[in-house]
Amino acid sequence: MSDFSPSKEFSDFFFLAIDHGFDSIEGGGGPLVPFTMVVEPSGKKQLTRFVTNRLEDGVEKAKSSITPSQGLSMYAIAWDGFVTLEGRKWDAILVEAGESSDEFGVLFSQRYVRRRKRFLQKPRCERVGNLALIGRPHSRLRAVDA
Repeated sequence: MSDFSPSKEFSDFFFLAIDHGFDSIEGGGGPLVPFTMVVEPSGKKQLTRFVTNRLEDGVEKAKSSITPSQGLSMYAIAWDGFVTLEGRKWDAILVEAGESSDEFGVLFSQRYVRRRKRFLQKPRCERVGNLALIGRPHSRLRAVDA
C-alpha cells in the first residue's frame, strides 16, 4: 500500500471526512450515523447522513449511494466500526474515500476509546494512535469490469 500519494486536495478532503466523523462522536453522544461526503464537478461539497434502525443498514445504503454515473470528483463514506490490531479489537471511525481520477480508493481507520463519565463530567471519546491506511478498494467512481 506504499504506492498511495494523494494530492493535497484529496488529502484535505478525506481528513475532513475523518475529522467530521470523529467530531460527531467525540462528546460521547453515541455511535456515528453513517454518512457520505461528496465533491460535485462544480467543487460543491455535500454531506448526507443515512439514519436507519440498524447501523449496518446505514453503512450499506451509504456505500450503494455512490456510483460512477453521478459524475462526482471525490467521495468519502464514514461509519463507526471496529479494527483489530495486535490481537486487540478497537472501536474505530472507518472512512472509504476515492476520486474520479484514480482506479483505487483508500480505506482508513482512526482508533478511539470511550472514556467513562466521572462525577460532573460528560463521557468523551479520545483518538488512539495515528490514522491508518488499511486498504485500497476499487473506487466507487470508476466502473469495474465484470
